[in-house]
Amino acid sequence: MKELKERNALLTGASRGLGVHIARALAKEGVNLALTARSVDALEKVREEVISHNIKAVAIPADLSETVQVMSLSDKVDDKLGPIDILINNAGIEWATPFRDYSPQEIEKMIQVNFTAPMILTRAVLPGMLNRGRGHIVNMSSIAGKTGFPNQTPYASTKAGMIMFTNSLRTELDGTPVGVSVICPGFVAEDGMYAEMEKRAGPAPRSLKPTTPEKVTSAVIKAIKKDSAEIIVNARPIRPIFILQETFPGFNTTLHKVLGTPAYAEKISDDQS
Repeated sequence: MKELKERNALLTGASRGLGVHIARALAKEGVNLALTARSVDALEKVREEVISHNIKAVAIPADLSETVQVMSLSDKVDDKLGPIDILINNAGIEWATPFRDYSPQEIEKMIQVNFTAPMILTRAVLPGMLNRGRGHIVNMSSIAGKTGFPNQTPYASTKAGMIMFTNSLRTELDGTPVGVSVICPGFVAEDGMYAEMEKRAGPAPRSLKPTTPEKVTSAVIKAIKKDSAEIIVNARPIRPIFILQETFPGFNTTLHKVLGTPAYAEKISDDQS
Protein backbone atom coordinates (compact mmCIF):
# COMPACT_ATOMS: atom_id res chain seq x y z
CA MET A 1 0.00 0.00 0.00
CA LYS A 2 2.16 2.82 -1.30
CA GLU A 3 -0.28 5.66 -0.63
CA LEU A 4 -1.26 5.98 3.03
CA LYS A 5 -2.88 9.41 3.06
CA GLU A 6 -6.56 9.31 4.10
CA ARG A 7 -6.49 5.57 4.75
CA ASN A 8 -8.07 4.35 7.98
CA ALA A 9 -6.02 2.40 10.53
CA LEU A 10 -6.93 0.56 13.69
CA LEU A 11 -4.04 0.63 16.17
CA THR A 12 -4.21 -1.48 19.31
CA GLY A 13 -2.14 -0.68 22.38
CA ALA A 14 -2.29 2.98 21.35
CA SER A 15 -2.22 4.60 24.78
CA ARG A 16 1.41 4.06 25.76
CA GLY A 17 4.86 2.81 24.78
CA LEU A 18 5.47 2.05 21.13
CA GLY A 19 1.79 2.51 20.37
CA VAL A 20 2.07 6.27 20.86
CA HIS A 21 5.09 6.46 18.56
CA ILE A 22 3.33 4.39 15.90
CA ALA A 23 0.26 6.65 16.14
CA ARG A 24 2.43 9.71 15.57
CA ALA A 25 4.17 8.14 12.57
CA LEU A 26 0.90 7.12 10.93
CA ALA A 27 -0.61 10.55 11.56
CA LYS A 28 2.37 12.20 9.85
CA GLU A 29 1.61 10.02 6.82
CA GLY A 30 -1.96 11.35 6.78
CA VAL A 31 -3.56 8.15 8.08
CA ASN A 32 -6.86 8.47 9.96
CA LEU A 33 -6.67 6.61 13.26
CA ALA A 34 -8.87 4.48 15.46
CA LEU A 35 -6.94 4.25 18.71
CA THR A 36 -7.73 1.50 21.18
CA ALA A 37 -6.47 0.50 24.62
CA ARG A 38 -7.97 0.18 28.10
CA SER A 39 -7.15 3.67 29.38
CA VAL A 40 -9.75 6.26 28.34
CA ASP A 41 -7.74 9.28 29.51
CA ALA A 42 -4.47 8.15 27.92
CA LEU A 43 -6.20 7.38 24.62
CA GLU A 44 -7.81 10.81 24.55
CA LYS A 45 -4.43 12.43 25.15
CA VAL A 46 -2.95 10.61 22.14
CA ARG A 47 -6.01 11.44 20.03
CA GLU A 48 -5.68 15.14 20.81
CA GLU A 49 -2.01 15.04 19.82
CA VAL A 50 -2.41 13.27 16.47
CA ILE A 51 -5.32 15.37 15.17
CA SER A 52 -2.83 18.26 14.96
CA HIS A 53 -1.74 16.57 11.70
CA ASN A 54 -5.16 17.31 10.18
CA ILE A 55 -6.35 13.74 10.30
CA LYS A 56 -9.44 12.13 11.77
CA ALA A 57 -8.88 10.21 14.99
CA VAL A 58 -11.23 8.42 17.37
CA ALA A 59 -10.54 6.83 20.74
CA ILE A 60 -12.29 3.51 21.33
CA PRO A 61 -11.52 1.99 24.75
CA ALA A 62 -11.41 -1.81 24.79
CA ASP A 63 -9.95 -4.61 26.88
CA LEU A 64 -8.41 -7.14 24.50
CA SER A 65 -8.37 -9.78 27.23
CA GLU A 66 -12.16 -9.91 26.79
CA THR A 67 -13.10 -11.78 23.60
CA VAL A 68 -16.52 -10.12 23.41
CA GLN A 69 -14.87 -6.68 23.27
CA VAL A 70 -12.39 -7.84 20.64
CA MET A 71 -15.16 -9.18 18.42
CA SER A 72 -17.11 -5.91 18.49
CA LEU A 73 -14.12 -3.61 17.95
CA SER A 74 -14.02 -3.57 14.14
CA ASP A 75 -17.73 -2.71 13.94
CA LYS A 76 -17.18 0.21 16.31
CA VAL A 77 -14.35 1.49 14.12
CA ASP A 78 -16.54 1.19 11.00
CA ASP A 79 -19.24 3.24 12.70
CA LYS A 80 -16.98 5.97 14.08
CA LEU A 81 -14.25 6.23 11.43
CA GLY A 82 -15.03 4.07 8.43
CA PRO A 83 -13.74 0.86 6.85
CA ILE A 84 -10.38 -0.35 8.14
CA ASP A 85 -7.57 -0.26 5.57
CA ILE A 86 -4.69 -0.93 7.98
CA LEU A 87 -4.63 -3.03 11.14
CA ILE A 88 -1.70 -2.68 13.52
CA ASN A 89 -1.75 -5.48 16.09
CA ASN A 90 0.50 -3.73 18.59
CA ALA A 91 -1.08 -4.39 22.01
CA GLY A 92 0.83 -6.75 24.25
CA ILE A 93 1.64 -7.60 27.84
CA GLU A 94 4.95 -8.87 29.15
CA TRP A 95 5.99 -10.30 32.49
CA ALA A 96 9.38 -11.69 33.53
CA THR A 97 8.97 -14.64 35.90
CA PRO A 98 10.29 -18.21 36.03
CA PHE A 99 7.76 -20.33 34.17
CA ARG A 100 6.95 -22.41 37.25
CA ASP A 101 5.74 -19.25 39.01
CA TYR A 102 3.20 -18.15 36.40
CA SER A 103 -0.40 -18.78 37.35
CA PRO A 104 -2.69 -20.42 34.77
CA GLN A 105 -4.66 -17.18 34.65
CA GLU A 106 -1.55 -15.15 33.81
CA ILE A 107 -0.65 -17.53 31.00
CA GLU A 108 -4.16 -17.43 29.58
CA LYS A 109 -4.31 -13.63 29.71
CA MET A 110 -0.98 -13.22 27.94
CA ILE A 111 -2.00 -15.62 25.19
CA GLN A 112 -5.34 -13.86 24.80
CA VAL A 113 -3.95 -10.32 24.53
CA ASN A 114 -0.73 -11.07 22.63
CA PHE A 115 -1.93 -13.74 20.24
CA THR A 116 -5.63 -14.65 20.25
CA ALA A 117 -6.93 -11.07 20.05
CA PRO A 118 -4.76 -10.19 17.01
CA MET A 119 -5.99 -13.29 15.19
CA ILE A 120 -9.64 -12.49 15.96
CA LEU A 121 -9.21 -8.85 14.92
CA THR A 122 -7.51 -9.89 11.71
CA ARG A 123 -10.32 -12.31 10.94
CA ALA A 124 -12.83 -9.50 11.51
CA VAL A 125 -11.23 -6.96 9.15
CA LEU A 126 -9.93 -9.29 6.44
CA PRO A 127 -13.15 -9.87 4.45
CA GLY A 128 -13.71 -6.12 4.09
CA MET A 129 -10.14 -5.56 2.95
CA LEU A 130 -10.46 -8.26 0.31
CA ASN A 131 -13.81 -6.93 -0.90
CA ARG A 132 -12.49 -3.36 -1.20
CA GLY A 133 -9.31 -4.49 -2.90
CA ARG A 134 -6.86 -2.97 -0.43
CA GLY A 135 -5.48 -3.53 3.03
CA HIS A 136 -2.46 -4.25 5.16
CA ILE A 137 -1.99 -6.01 8.49
CA VAL A 138 1.06 -5.40 10.68
CA ASN A 139 1.76 -7.79 13.54
CA MET A 140 4.14 -6.62 16.24
CA SER A 141 6.33 -9.49 17.40
CA SER A 142 9.78 -9.42 19.02
CA ILE A 143 13.20 -10.97 18.66
CA ALA A 144 12.07 -12.98 21.69
CA GLY A 145 9.79 -14.72 19.20
CA LYS A 146 12.82 -15.64 17.09
CA THR A 147 15.10 -16.91 19.84
CA GLY A 148 13.15 -17.08 23.09
CA PHE A 149 14.10 -15.37 26.31
CA PRO A 150 14.56 -16.95 29.77
CA ASN A 151 11.89 -16.15 32.36
CA GLN A 152 9.63 -14.89 29.57
CA THR A 153 8.49 -18.20 28.16
CA PRO A 154 4.78 -17.32 27.68
CA TYR A 155 5.64 -13.94 26.15
CA ALA A 156 8.23 -15.39 23.76
CA SER A 157 5.80 -18.15 22.79
CA THR A 158 3.07 -15.68 21.86
CA LYS A 159 5.53 -13.63 19.83
CA ALA A 160 6.74 -16.74 18.00
CA GLY A 161 3.10 -17.44 17.26
CA MET A 162 2.72 -13.97 15.73
CA ILE A 163 5.59 -14.68 13.37
CA MET A 164 4.11 -17.95 12.17
CA PHE A 165 0.63 -16.43 11.99
CA THR A 166 2.05 -13.77 9.68
CA ASN A 167 3.94 -16.27 7.55
CA SER A 168 0.94 -18.56 7.13
CA LEU A 169 -1.54 -15.78 6.39
CA ARG A 170 0.85 -14.04 4.02
CA THR A 171 1.19 -17.25 2.01
CA GLU A 172 -2.58 -17.75 2.05
CA LEU A 173 -3.17 -14.21 0.77
CA ASP A 174 -0.54 -14.34 -1.97
CA GLY A 175 -1.97 -12.81 -5.13
CA THR A 176 -4.56 -10.75 -3.26
CA PRO A 177 -4.43 -6.98 -2.60
CA VAL A 178 -3.98 -7.51 1.15
CA GLY A 179 -0.48 -7.57 2.64
CA VAL A 180 0.72 -8.95 5.96
CA SER A 181 3.94 -8.03 7.75
CA VAL A 182 5.60 -8.79 11.07
CA ILE A 183 7.95 -6.48 12.95
CA CYS A 184 10.47 -8.01 15.37
CA PRO A 185 12.10 -5.37 17.57
CA GLY A 186 14.86 -6.11 20.02
CA PHE A 187 15.09 -4.15 23.26
CA VAL A 188 13.70 -0.67 22.65
CA ALA A 189 15.13 2.19 24.68
CA GLU A 190 13.38 5.38 25.79
CA ASP A 191 9.84 4.00 25.84
CA GLY A 192 7.89 0.76 26.02
CA MET A 193 8.34 -2.48 27.95
CA TYR A 194 12.14 -2.59 27.97
CA ALA A 195 12.40 1.05 29.06
CA GLU A 196 10.25 0.19 32.08
CA MET A 197 12.45 -2.82 32.87
CA GLU A 198 15.57 -0.70 32.58
CA LYS A 199 14.25 1.79 35.12
CA ARG A 200 13.67 -1.00 37.63
CA ALA A 201 16.57 -3.37 37.01
CA GLY A 202 19.20 -1.39 35.13
CA PRO A 203 20.34 -1.69 31.51
CA ALA A 204 20.62 -4.97 29.67
CA PRO A 205 24.06 -6.45 28.90
CA ARG A 206 26.08 -4.47 26.35
CA SER A 207 25.68 -7.33 23.88
CA LEU A 208 21.94 -6.54 23.83
CA LYS A 209 22.28 -2.87 22.87
CA PRO A 210 18.78 -1.38 22.53
CA THR A 211 17.31 0.22 19.44
CA THR A 212 15.04 3.30 19.34
CA PRO A 213 11.28 3.81 18.99
CA GLU A 214 11.90 5.84 15.83
CA LYS A 215 13.56 2.88 14.11
CA VAL A 216 10.63 0.65 15.04
CA THR A 217 8.05 3.10 13.73
CA SER A 218 10.05 3.56 10.52
CA ALA A 219 9.92 -0.21 10.09
CA VAL A 220 6.14 -0.19 10.50
CA ILE A 221 5.70 2.45 7.78
CA LYS A 222 8.17 0.68 5.49
CA ALA A 223 6.39 -2.64 5.99
CA ILE A 224 3.05 -1.16 4.92
CA LYS A 225 4.38 0.75 1.93
CA LYS A 226 6.63 -2.02 0.61
CA ASP A 227 4.62 -5.05 1.80
CA SER A 228 7.66 -6.38 3.66
CA ALA A 229 7.29 -9.91 5.01
CA GLU A 230 9.43 -9.45 8.13
CA ILE A 231 11.57 -6.64 9.51
CA ILE A 232 13.95 -7.20 12.42
CA VAL A 233 14.75 -3.97 14.26
CA ASN A 234 17.89 -4.35 16.34
CA ALA A 235 20.88 -2.16 17.11
CA ARG A 236 23.28 -4.82 15.83
CA PRO A 237 22.91 -7.30 12.94
CA ILE A 238 21.28 -10.41 14.36
CA ARG A 239 19.69 -12.35 11.49
CA PRO A 240 22.85 -14.47 10.90
CA ILE A 241 22.54 -15.66 14.51
CA PHE A 242 18.96 -16.75 13.88
CA ILE A 243 20.05 -18.67 10.79
CA LEU A 244 22.72 -20.43 12.86
CA GLN A 245 20.15 -21.18 15.53
CA GLU A 246 17.78 -22.73 12.98
CA THR A 247 20.60 -24.87 11.63
CA PHE A 248 21.75 -25.96 15.09
CA PRO A 249 18.80 -25.72 17.52
CA GLY A 250 20.93 -26.67 20.52
CA PHE A 251 22.95 -23.51 19.94
CA ASN A 252 20.13 -21.44 21.44
CA THR A 253 21.08 -22.11 25.07
CA THR A 254 24.75 -21.35 24.42
CA LEU A 255 23.79 -18.18 22.56
CA HIS A 256 21.88 -16.81 25.54
CA LYS A 257 24.74 -17.58 27.91
CA VAL A 258 27.11 -15.66 25.65
CA LEU A 259 24.71 -12.72 25.43
CA GLY A 260 24.18 -12.67 29.18
CA THR A 261 20.40 -12.93 28.99
CA PRO A 262 19.88 -15.52 31.78
CA ALA A 263 21.53 -13.29 34.39
CA TYR A 264 19.58 -10.25 33.21
CA ALA A 265 16.31 -12.21 33.16
CA GLU A 266 16.93 -13.33 36.73
CA LYS A 267 17.62 -9.75 37.77
CA ILE A 268 14.37 -8.55 36.23
CA SER A 269 12.43 -11.36 37.89
CA ASP A 270 13.98 -10.64 41.29
CA ASP A 271 13.05 -6.99 40.90
CA GLN A 272 9.41 -7.86 40.12
CA SER A 273 9.03 -10.31 42.98
